[in-house]
Amino acid sequence: MNKSSRVRPYIPKPSRREYFTIIILVIEIIIFSIVSKNFLSANNLETVLRNSTDLAVVSIGMTMVMVLGGIDISVGSALGVVAIFVGWMLQREFNPILIGFVAVLLGTIIGVFNGFLVTKAKIPAIIATLGISNILRAAIFGMLGGSWLTGLPQVFTPFTKGHILGLPAPVILLSIFYLIFWIFLTYIPAGRHIYAVGNSAEASTLSGISATRTQIVAFGLLGSLVGFSALIYVGRLASVEITVGNDLAMASIAAVVVGGTSVKGGKGSVIGTLAGVLFIAIMKNGIVLLGIPSLWEKAVVGVLIILSVVVDLVFTQRSERQKREQLSKQRMAI
Repeated sequence: MNKSSRVRPYIPKPSRREYFTIIILVIEIIIFSIVSKNFLSANNLETVLRNSTDLAVVSIGMTMVMVLGGIDISVGSALGVVAIFVGWMLQREFNPILIGFVAVLLGTIIGVFNGFLVTKAKIPAIIATLGISNILRAAIFGMLGGSWLTGLPQVFTPFTKGHILGLPAPVILLSIFYLIFWIFLTYIPAGRHIYAVGNSAEASTLSGISATRTQIVAFGLLGSLVGFSALIYVGRLASVEITVGNDLAMASIAAVVVGGTSVKGGKGSVIGTLAGVLFIAIMKNGIVLLGIPSLWEKAVVGVLIILSVVVDLVFTQRSERQKREQLSKQRMAI
């Protein structure tokens, strides 16, 4: 038995940040239900879920990368490139299973490449993924040639607009994804290693965990989820426009940070992220319902990111102060 199989890394538990996110989510729902009579309608709630499905899936992968202390700015551009390939294959009537396989494979390749840039080339994650984002964004313009892919066959539309057992398909789809990755991060060694490396790469290495492999796996899984999200995106819109994925990275980062993942790494969970995704999605929907110009969406998301980082620092400093006080009391008792 090797060392890594004996390691018992950190298993995430609900934090004050996550409870805080759930509380403000409930407050947000109450406020919008009061100011807009259409907010709680079945059609509106289903629209919120449908329009946020791809964001919710990508945010799972972003959570893993940010728990490691990293970040990926390229997810929007990566989704765009994969969506174009999906559109081309749909136009040529390829087998849907093959299209799905290619989409996930392309996303995984991009993610793993980002992981190699960060771990092997030692390029800071924000710089590496920003560079890849610009390259892929240029590729999108070149591949589309300034035009859109429109009128695509609605092969993947059931992922976002269909119903399963009487429930909207996004509810079932997201329940499956979040349950799988909650189990992965909580009970599977490869997932638990993400927390160990995020807390201390040096300590985890001494315990027999490969920090390099763990980071590459996390980036690769994020890429896989981006590939699947491209299928959802194309299924939802039946088109691919030139601005595809423009706001995805910022929205995903905002959802993860609002959901309680520490910007310093080591803390966070997909449950908190789901609450963060819902908070962002409902906020955007509320802005539309209230007739507020959509340009304010980006401003609000930016403010949310800053406030969430401030809240994270406050909670972190308070926790560290309490630990120091407890340690001081223990030393005095001795």
